[in-house]
Amino acid sequence: YRVLFYYSTYRNLDDFWKNEGKIWSKERDKFIGPGRAVTAAVQQLVTPGATQDQKLRKIYAAVMQLENTDFTREHSTAEEKAEGLKQIHNTDDVWERKRGNNDQLAELFIAMARAAGMKAYTMAVSNRDRTIFVKSYPNLGQLDDNIAIVNVDGKEEFFDPGSRYCPYKYLDWKHTMAGGLRQTEGGTALSQTPTQPYTTSDTKRIADLTMDEHGIVSGKVTLQFIGSPALSWRHRSLTGDATSLEHDLRTTVEDLLPQGMDVKIISIDKLADYEQPLTVNIEVKGAIGSSTGKRLLIPSDIFVANSKPTFPHEKRDIPVYFSFPYMLQDAMRIKFPANLHLESSPSADKFQYQNFAAYSLSPTTTPNSITMRRDYTLGEVIYLTKEYPSLRSFYSKMETSDQQSIVLTNIPAAVNSSAAAN
Repeated sequence: YRVLFYYSTYRNLDDFWKNEGKIWSKERDKFIGPGRAVTAAVQQLVTPGATQDQKLRKIYAAVMQLENTDFTREHSTAEEKAEGLKQIHNTDDVWERKRGNNDQLAELFIAMARAAGMKAYTMAVSNRDRTIFVKSYPNLGQLDDNIAIVNVDGKEEFFDPGSRYCPYKYLDWKHTMAGGLRQTEGGTALSQTPTQPYTTSDTKRIADLTMDEHGIVSGKVTLQFIGSPALSWRHRSLTGDATSLEHDLRTTVEDLLPQGMDVKIISIDKLADYEQPLTVNIEVKGAIGSSTGKRLLIPSDIFVANSKPTFPHEKRDIPVYFSFPYMLQDAMRIKFPANLHLESSPSADKFQYQNFAAYSLSPTTTPNSITMRRDYTLGEVIYLTKEYPSLRSFYSKMETSDQQSIVLTNIPAAVNSSAAAN
């Protein structure tokens, strides 16, 4: 809860947003243009016979190649002057510099779309990672970033060229479901950006492991990120160097896996290719189970081995708020030696919470291996307090299923020799 105090020369909210929106839109159009430099650049980039989508993809790729100073650094006036550059007044200046901040690059993309003959508008939004847009608060200062809206073949599409490495026709999660002020054909309007379905944000975690006769496993772990998870890691890579990124990835994996495992990053693929999944290949080695006499107990999914209860409290006074909808898909295969026998495997499980969340766990076994698959889907991000008991029940049920163990039995050496002879 909060209280906002403000002064205004307007008598009502509608007058404020209408008049201030008009001034804001006029200023944005003055900056966007397009001017001569942008128009000439677009003529060289696009093919006259191409579709609007084909033209826009080339424009988007060209803007994405420019330096985004929000992830590098702002250049001082002295540096600009030394390079023979004047103060930025419009998108022509941004294009000539081949760099700009997130808002400048977003509006450069809009200018280039307009130069290609398309209807394109800017929208200023409140970043959802820090606040929620409040219509009843007449203050343009609550708007953080600019995104682009382009009419492509008769349909309005949303773009986020100011967010480095953001895929085409995709929004950084903090810009989804976000309120703000946008340009329209006849003026401006308060609006909200669309949500993005859970299928656009996917994390796959795959472990292919081989166990020795002492219960120590070694093998490969592959992480694959799509959508918001990939964008988050790509942004993190821009705030440090290769060493710090590798350290952060290794630490993240170590926190997921059973304690004491050795984790080594082998490769990080497609880091700068924002249209492709980000893939991390890892080598791991160590003990993943606990021994109880002749039995070895192994987690049903090593990626949730250290998980704690999501909602430990029985009651809650405020809504539950997740960042974005997503999918999480785990696959773990363990091949074990002849001296270990699979005594029991976790029970298959599958359930969901209305149409908002779903979970499944399924084992597949062979005489010398077991493969566990675990899928979790979150379809909605906001759950009211009245929905909390049902949501908590779903998570408790899921976490109970995750606590199941794979049980391996140690076969005596004499039995092994007899089996081999037979």
